Amino acid sequence: MRRFDRIAATRRAFLGGGAALLGAGALGWPRLARAAAPVERKFLFFYAGGGWDPLAIFDPHFDSSTSDMDDETSLGEIGGHTFARGVDRDDVERFFRRWGRRTAVVNGVDNHTVGHLSGTQFALTGTSASGFPDWPTILASNTPLDYPLPHVVFSGPSFPGNSGQAVVRAGGGTLLGLIDGSLVGQADVPQPVTSPTIDRMVDSFVYERVADFAAGQTGEGRRRAESLVRNLERSMELEGRRFEASLDDLGSTVFDQAVKATELMRLGLTRCAMIRMEGGYDTHGGNLPQAVNQNAFLAMLDDLFEHLSSTPGAHARWMIDEVVVVALSDFGRTPIKNGAEGRDHWPFTTALVAGPGVVGNRAHGVTDPGLVGLPIDFATGRAADGGTMLGCENVGVSLLQLGGVDPVQVLPGIEPLASLVRA
Repeated sequence: MRRFDRIAATRRAFLGGGAALLGAGALGWPRLARAAAPVERKFLFFYAGGGWDPLAIFDPHFDSSTSDMDDETSLGEIGGHTFARGVDRDDVERFFRRWGRRTAVVNGVDNHTVGHLSGTQFALTGTSASGFPDWPTILASNTPLDYPLPHVVFSGPSFPGNSGQAVVRAGGGTLLGLIDGSLVGQADVPQPVTSPTIDRMVDSFVYERVADFAAGQTGEGRRRAESLVRNLERSMELEGRRFEASLDDLGSTVFDQAVKATELMRLGLTRCAMIRMEGGYDTHGGNLPQAVNQNAFLAMLDDLFEHLSSTPGAHARWMIDEVVVVALSDFGRTPIKNGAEGRDHWPFTTALVAGPGVVGNRAHGVTDPGLVGLPIDFATGRAADGGTMLGCENVGVSLLQLGGVDPVQVLPGIEPLASLVRA
């Protein structure tokens, strides 16, 4: 039995006693000019810390004398996708067979560095400038909708920059503790946790006061007060729907975190989430974990897409038509193995983007036989004489475009990868 069958994707809202936290969603922050978006797409980011190997699965070069492919692997082709198949990556074919039409592989992405910290920053922000927020934070901060928890970081890196009010860390049970009020009893000097009856009295009192205040305001004051009222209404509604889900009963694996994240999205609480992939990717001493880890990620993604394809969406019929999945890493690995049968740091890497609005069933971007990115035509994603080198910043602003954020307002002069985004 596959994991999504075993996890009862129970849907109890978990916002009891969280009115104070919800108020954070009403404070507001500067919003960028937005392009028209057909729906409010949600974004689930996965991060492979340490530098994953494009040759392991996504960008094979079997006909090259300057790239060492893993032993006992061969070229696989499904639809417009090519990949490395092998006995230790048997979930890859299943994934592309089932979800390849929704999935784009972006090869030859230049992350401009081979340092872990700098590579992470470049991959997620497109720049080395300090104080610049990452892609999920920008997407979560610039939306016409009010999300109480705009960007939830379950695990993995985060660069909130000047939009820290949009980011909530969910690790270690902190998020649930904030929402249900139990966190006050876990402080160095524990405070009393109020009873449900007192919680309801406080909620009612705060709601009435804020609603009365909003009625007497105009302009920005009224907008912010009404936003808080809407968040309080959502909190009280979800508090009364506890029978639907029990998110705090789910585990802490990557799949569990992904289900939690998409449930927050379905309930209208969150637009973006970040999750670190399981396994180590800094494989200097033996490259075998690369295929194992990447295969496990695609198996998990297969389960997640199955879950999303049967979960009603907030705007679309199913969640799979609302959630864009993005998988990134800080850099790639060298095409030639070192003396320890591992691979060292390499600036050119691969990204995976899947979901609504994505031109799937193909690879965008090209590398040469030595795994060096080639200039491409951004309109086609194919190699082209006189083309442009594909950088992580181009991929990032393409994600913003998918989310309805005008890239010109974020990184002026940086061209989106047009072939990736469905017109």
